[in-house]
Amino acid sequence: MKKRKRVIIITDSISMPRPGLSYEKTWPFMMKQAYPHYDFIERSARGSTTRRLATEGGGGVDLLETYSPDTVIIQLGTADCAPRLFSKTGFEYRLLQKIPFEKIRKKYIDRVKKKRGRNPNITEIGIEEFSSNLAGFFGRAKKIGTSVIMFLLINPNSLFIKKSPHIGKNIDRYNHLIKKTAGLFPNVKIMAPFDPGYDIDSITVDELHINEMGNKIIFNKLKPLLR
Repeated sequence: MKKRKRVIIITDSISMPRPGLSYEKTWPFMMKQAYPHYDFIERSARGSTTRRLATEGGGGVDLLETYSPDTVIIQLGTADCAPRLFSKTGFEYRLLQKIPFEKIRKKYIDRVKKKRGRNPNITEIGIEEFSSNLAGFFGRAKKIGTSVIMFLLINPNSLFIKKSPHIGKNIDRYNHLIKKTAGLFPNVKIMAPFDPGYDIDSITVDELHINEMGNKIIFNKLKPLLR
């Protein structure tokens, strides 16, 4: 019997179902329907960062070595680079956690949002760790003969920019890191989910998540890369 090609899909909430978008309208489901002879292992999780690539299952093995896939498709990074109000390792954040009253915490947070906004230099995953997470995973994949399809981050829509004015700058910066890191590994292909200048507002349902049309575009872009 011919061995079925094994593909791991690692995504954050961008590719997951949600109110108004059923699972059947997501690109992972579309891929499974289009390639029934492939063995797809879906490892999606809301709020995911690239830290999963280095830690899940102990050293990231549950996203790679445990399954020995032919290909891994990765859509991660927006949660990594999004500007934050507070550093989780900073004094201000720790102080907020000690305030026992939710109303007082919210009032303080709202004041910070209004006064200084989200800081592009405060992110969940810094640029050094981001590059390290990718390079480590790409290198491990190369070692076991696995190819990787890595998505570039989706450009922000108008709602996201209004909420976080520096998000575009950070997405450009982290996309540069993806390209630079992937360029070091011949087993990695980069895919831009949408063409430059595409009207992102037309395919998003909120500041971040894509609708059925957006999922179809990604599905059609992926097909030529999955061989």
